[in-house]
Amino acid sequence: MLRELFQAASSLPAPQGIAHSPQSRAMYAVDLMLAWDTKPSGEKVIQPMLCEVNYSPDCDRACKYHSSFANDLFSVLFLDDTEDKHVVAL
Repeated sequence: MLRELFQAASSLPAPQGIAHSPQSRAMYAVDLMLAWDTKPSGEKVIQPMLCEVNYSPDCDRACKYHSSFANDLFSVLFLDDTEDKHVVAL
């Protein structure tokens, strides 16, 4: 779902979409809700529902609970260091 979100957001040129720029970096926060759904087979499944996407979110709480959050964030965004980081390339 998140991959499709960003593919759609970058499918049009700016200002309608998010433009590619090798000189810039961004961080987004995603708010999700989980809902129970039933497949046609009758099987109950959890379906994620996207509530909102925020650009440049407040990271105060993350920094309080994860002491290496800021260092990890800058390592990923500016040094392309994803080893041992909790990130997934989209």
